[in-house]
Amino acid sequence: MNGEDNCINIECLKLVNSNFQKFLDIHSTNYHIELKKSLEEIGLFFDLDRIYIYYFSKDPTFMQIECQWNRKEVRPKREFNEEEVVYALPWLIRKIKNSNDVVINSINEIPDEAVSEIEAFSKEGVKSFLIIPLKSENKLIGFIGYESLLKSIVWKEGQIRILGDISKAFSHTKARIEKEKVYEKDINGQSILLNNSESQIWALSNVTSYATANEAHAKFFGKTKSDLEYQDLYDIFDIDTANKLSKSNWELFQKGEPAEKELEIKNFKGENRLLKIKSRPQRDDKGNIQYLICTANDITEQRLAEKELYKAKEQAEAANTAKSRFLANMSHEIRTPMNGIFGFLELLQATNLSLEQKEFIREAKSASEILLHIINDILDFSKIEAKKLTMEKIKFNLRNSIEDAVSLLAPKAAEKNLELYTMINPNVPEEVIGDPSRLRQVLNNLISNAVKFTSKGEISVKVDCLKEENKIAFLNFEVKDTGIGIRKEHINTIFKSFSQADASTTRKYGGTGLGLAISSELVKMMGGKIQVESIVGEGSTFKFDVKLKIVKGASVQKFDFEKLRGMNVLVVDDNDNNRKIVVSYLQETGLMVFEAKNAAAAITTIISKANTKNKINTAIIDYQMTDMSAYELATTLKTMPFAKDVKLILLASVNQKGETKSSKEYGFSCYLGKPVKRDDLLNCIAMVLGLKKEDEEKCEVVTKHIVREVKNELKPKILLVEDNVMNRKIVINILKLHDMTCDVAVNGSEALKAVSEKDYDVVFMDCQMPVMDGYECTAKIRILEGDKKHTTIIAMTANAMEGDSEKCIEAGMDAYISKPINFDTMFKMIEANTKKRELVPDYNKIIDDNIDCFVETTGLEKADAREILEEYTRCLPDLLADINRAIDDKDFDKLAGVTHELKGSSGTLRIMSIHELAIKLEAAAFKHEEDECGRLFAEIKALFY
Repeated sequence: MNGEDNCINIECLKLVNSNFQKFLDIHSTNYHIELKKSLEEIGLFFDLDRIYIYYFSKDPTFMQIECQWNRKEVRPKREFNEEEVVYALPWLIRKIKNSNDVVINSINEIPDEAVSEIEAFSKEGVKSFLIIPLKSENKLIGFIGYESLLKSIVWKEGQIRILGDISKAFSHTKARIEKEKVYEKDINGQSILLNNSESQIWALSNVTSYATANEAHAKFFGKTKSDLEYQDLYDIFDIDTANKLSKSNWELFQKGEPAEKELEIKNFKGENRLLKIKSRPQRDDKGNIQYLICTANDITEQRLAEKELYKAKEQAEAANTAKSRFLANMSHEIRTPMNGIFGFLELLQATNLSLEQKEFIREAKSASEILLHIINDILDFSKIEAKKLTMEKIKFNLRNSIEDAVSLLAPKAAEKNLELYTMINPNVPEEVIGDPSRLRQVLNNLISNAVKFTSKGEISVKVDCLKEENKIAFLNFEVKDTGIGIRKEHINTIFKSFSQADASTTRKYGGTGLGLAISSELVKMMGGKIQVESIVGEGSTFKFDVKLKIVKGASVQKFDFEKLRGMNVLVVDDNDNNRKIVVSYLQETGLMVFEAKNAAAAITTIISKANTKNKINTAIIDYQMTDMSAYELATTLKTMPFAKDVKLILLASVNQKGETKSSKEYGFSCYLGKPVKRDDLLNCIAMVLGLKKEDEEKCEVVTKHIVREVKNELKPKILLVEDNVMNRKIVINILKLHDMTCDVAVNGSEALKAVSEKDYDVVFMDCQMPVMDGYECTAKIRILEGDKKHTTIIAMTANAMEGDSEKCIEAGMDAYISKPINFDTMFKMIEANTKKRELVPDYNKIIDDNIDCFVETTGLEKADAREILEEYTRCLPDLLADINRAIDDKDFDKLAGVTHELKGSSGTLRIMSIHELAIKLEAAAFKHEEDECGRLFAEIKALFY
């Protein structure tokens, strides 16, 4: 038996060896044929009835027979080779997945839990079977089954081991063939891609040797792939081409990293072509460059197109520059005469005119403003088209900017008896960073249109902060009117250039049709969009949103309203919106606020709360209400004992600004113009209720609708630098109307000399002048002054194109005002820059004003008279100081005595101006009239300035 076993073992080893040898180099083309032969050889050798190999599919829940063998008298395992569900045999698959051989000597050995397996094997008539898992790289890929159907078999350990070893040959071969298929597929795919690519691709093994190349690269030189692969450059190309390529290759190899370069080289037709080459080194395990992979594209036509495009761009830029220069010159040429028109109209309006002449002036100014608006629209549109319009990024008070924009249109709204009001929600930030002038421009366009197209009713401007995110405020603006509205079919066209609702709109209302187009572009530049909702005959609502950066820590309230706890304010206005706005602003302060819709309701409220903790302390009253006027209500309240102490504030439209004096006579402490500004309202309330310091509170009627003039006592020192005679005349006369004077220079050279000799508060500098322009002059002034001082220089020019303001600032100017000059702005600039000089009394003025009268009265020589008066003026400072202290100390006896001395000395010397005031001051001192004493002493002091 031993000898027989040895023979079997030798035969088994031969069987294993032959299978390993066979499958070591087997090709995919004859794989299945050889595999089936091996299965038959194994089956006959081990006297088996059936062998089969299953491999799992890509979806591991399915499997499929790869190959099977069976004896002639035995049915095959499967009649059809198709995918089967794995978990039809759950017990068997679990065992296989646990890397276990499944050895069944008899069908009865299958455990009861393997219901599906018992059924399947019994149905097929299987008596014994052996299942061996198939693996590749320790991953289960399938299994091989050995079965006996004619008789039971006891599987021996040696037999199982040999069959397991043979099975490994099958699994390894299967894995190898699959990899070869994938690799071949990749290679074929890559070859297709490489050879059909328009880009040239090649690999270099060194500076002068190809490893491989695609068809595109070979075709460029009139070669084939085989002509290039594994060949030396100098064996393929002429010397010039080989030299150029080797030099280029050397540079790319030297970089040792991904690189790109351009190479001009001849193709097979002898044409010079420009190649853009990109290279990437491929390294071996030691980090050495094994290959340099290169790609190239022919960019000859592209570069020619770029040159043509660049030439076209230069021509377009030259044309754009010419256009911009033309616009700048046109702007300058138009604005210069416009400045003259505005200026002389302003001067003419200040003269004595008949009512008819005043009407003519008003119409002329209105027409001039329309013309200027059209010019500005055209210039802005041109800047937008040329992409020259940019946004400033400066810190500004958002509320003030909005309210100023609304206030600008308030007079026009008032002329049409339209209610114009502003509602800014409390969540809107106080200070932001952005372009205030462009934001105002959008608001002005929308509000101006609302006023233009509304004949009755009201216009509202509402502002809300939708959200805050990363210190950015998302703001929503809404301008609503009760005007003519816009037809639905025209809504989509109104934001287009030179478009209005229809031709009749242009005929009736005028305009360029650019305002909304410009506004739309500006809103886009501020990170938002604009839209409109409208109903014909009912009105329109324009909405736009912008994004602005928030400045944190901006103060809101200037006054401590906590001190006014218990104070009650009544708001009387028949317009619900105006009343609600004033109430909302006051509620921010914490004051108790009550409302009344008319005068009758106001009287009822004041009476009903007279003897309660809610007694009304202050009433804000609209100028004109349905039942009576503010003056009539004020008169009525003053007759009521419990209401005569109520502080009154007048709320009036801008066309009622002449009521200042009358309102004071009727007992109003303050006057506020509509639309109401929050800060003005709070300032007024603070003054009326005593939150301001005593020396700040003048108890005078306050108006925000008259031109703010620079206080005369500040005596601003102004230099006007202007070469245009007309412009000089206008500015000089406008200043004269406000009791101011200025020095004049007609060019930069004269201005430089004037500034070097005199200390000016402000210099208004024209930019375009002969001899020396404003830019050069400013630069020289800055060099002249150095760090010692800084004279405020304000550019005053007719230029209004993009970059003009920047050019002025770069030259060293402090601010910019364009022509036609806005004189309100000019006076604000003067006021802001006028140095607060302490007024020094000039006692010699008394001598100069009175010496002739003294000589004539006394008959003294002028020299003797001067000597006597000089002695008098030396005593005056002490005498006046004593009077001042007596008034401060309320020491009326001392005041009467000192004043009596002043009265006597001034009377003796015939200084009647002082003498007459001293008489009145002495009388007031005897009567203990403190306010009158202060007023008279102020008049005496004014005589010395």
